[in-house]
Amino acid sequence: MAKKTANKGQGAQETPVAVLKDTDFWATAQAAYPDNLGQFEQVVAEKRLSHLYLLTGPGQEEKLALAQALAALVLGQDELTKQRIAAFDHPDFVTVLAEKTGAAIKIAQIRALVPELTTTALEGDRKIFVIDQVDTLTTAAANSLLKFIEEPAGPQLILLLANRQADVLPTIRSRAQLVHLQATDQVQVDELAAAEEFVNQVQPVVFKWFEKAMTRDIAVMAYLQSQLLPLVKESEQEARVLSWLQELGRDLTVYAYVAEDQLHYPQLLGFYKKMASHYRPDQLLAVGSLILKTDQLRQVNISWQSRLEKLSLEMAIALG
Repeated sequence: MAKKTANKGQGAQETPVAVLKDTDFWATAQAAYPDNLGQFEQVVAEKRLSHLYLLTGPGQEEKLALAQALAALVLGQDELTKQRIAAFDHPDFVTVLAEKTGAAIKIAQIRALVPELTTTALEGDRKIFVIDQVDTLTTAAANSLLKFIEEPAGPQLILLLANRQADVLPTIRSRAQLVHLQATDQVQVDELAAAEEFVNQVQPVVFKWFEKAMTRDIAVMAYLQSQLLPLVKESEQEARVLSWLQELGRDLTVYAYVAEDQLHYPQLLGFYKKMASHYRPDQLLAVGSLILKTDQLRQVNISWQSRLEKLSLEMAIALG
């Protein structure tokens, strides 16, 4: 029997932590994206289904539920089939999901998917693949995937999930049929509330860590590991933190040349002035460049923790 998931490149696995825990995926998908689900029902009924879709929009668990609902449209909507899809226990339903909440999809997981992509369906006419968080794929992982999705072994439906189209590599976007999910108001309200809570909880910690890094505090690494890293659990949150750091780096170098209301964080003006009195302009510019390079490391499969630890050390050297 085919693997339930292709998460670690080894046989059948337990359902990953990040998998949707709601077994009534149809109701969840219907409540979150009624228009999109209705459109796919019509496409399936009219036999106009493409083989590769990129589904983007808010609601990670809701997107997984929609993918399961689309699998049911193809594999069968009887109760037994739905139960098997909900349990990730159908041989023609294969998933690549994060091993834990917020983790990136690894190239090893994509390689483990290859045997599935090169075989045909066992019970039905079409094999279904779901790959979550394709925005976290490295270029190498994406290239490995593209080799097989361009020339499928048989009738397949491949569903790629991401929050934003812009974060997905162009080589993938250009080959998929793009679907922007029209979430209901409640899904969007929940997303906004979660984002606001994240800002309120994490941004002060990011500012404190940045202050420690800028002052070359010997406790900067311990603070990073004990206070900041545990709060950032998802790839989208990592991107948010990096955007804050980039804004801090920008403020540091331009605060003396722009109006206060043009700063991202005018409340930190005193801190910016203090840093300018301690360091040369070229050192402050170097900090900004290091932050930008840290963002670029996402594409070479360096972990979030390693990237921030590397940034801490390189900032200390640049400011030394």
